[in-house]
Amino acid sequence: MSDPVIRLTDVGHTYGSVPVLSGVSFDVMPGELISVLGVSGSGKSTLLRAIAGFVTPTMGRIELRGDVVCADGHEKTSAQHRSLGMMFQDYALFPFMTVAENVAFGIHDKPDRGERVAELLEMVGLEGFEDRRPGTLSGGQQQRVALVRALAPRPVALLLDEPFANLDGSLRQSVGDEVRRILRRENTPGILVTHDRSEALGLADRVALLGPVEGSKDAGLMQMGTPEEV
Repeated sequence: MSDPVIRLTDVGHTYGSVPVLSGVSFDVMPGELISVLGVSGSGKSTLLRAIAGFVTPTMGRIELRGDVVCADGHEKTSAQHRSLGMMFQDYALFPFMTVAENVAFGIHDKPDRGERVAELLEMVGLEGFEDRRPGTLSGGQQQRVALVRALAPRPVALLLDEPFANLDGSLRQSVGDEVRRILRRENTPGILVTHDRSEALGLADRVALLGPVEGSKDAGLMQMGTPEEV
């Protein structure tokens, strides 16, 4: 059996004296998509930021491919050296660059960047769009460009921060399904943060439900399981 790509052990965080997250533990396996589901204030964005390296959790340990990147309030590997891809709600594409230039941004020094860009654009049905600017694309097309830009450097894992929130219902479903398919094809694990129950249950292999933990005022992991179990 494969080793986990991401391992969280008793991860928690406080902002000053205010606890926002406590005792979260789970593994993420190759090619697996985990949805982190919870209402506003449940700590899901803090958890994603801790994995990314934007926040150093005050408690617990995070490992990437067996290497400890932070432990007990101390950062051991900075965000830029964690080899993680990110997808955001607002796409975050460079408007002055073409589609191909956006996708190649993280691999501009790689000798095979042309082949990699062509492979990824074909994967999401955007071949022929290489010279278009992001502003001429639909929301769904921009999100597909953002996806393959994040995957171009072959990251350890992909972190998705409510990336479909700006898309309407049917488009949200189709883009979400495409993300799921491509992560499996690339064998890249993903963690999707969302407050949308149908999105979490419809896309994920497993769901991490965050909320108030019995016997504590802190938010933590209430349940972890398949969509059917949750």
